[in-house]
Amino acid sequence: MKCALCGFEFAEDDAQASCKGCPVSRGCNMVKCPNCGYEEPKEPRLVKIIRRLFKGRRKSKNAT
Repeated sequence: MKCALCGFEFAEDDAQASCKGCPVSRGCNMVKCPNCGYEEPKEPRLVKIIRRLFKGRRKSKNAT
């Protein structure tokens, strides 16, 4: 995932670790950037799938 505020790329697992102190952490649909603390909604599954597909294409274009 990429933070919309600072541009830091991180895994959702890292974001969850930074929200452990929040009392609403289990029912919350927000992800907190471990770098700057900005909170944004989680990426939908469809977006994750599309991102993975295009990530593979970029690597193959750069390799040729």
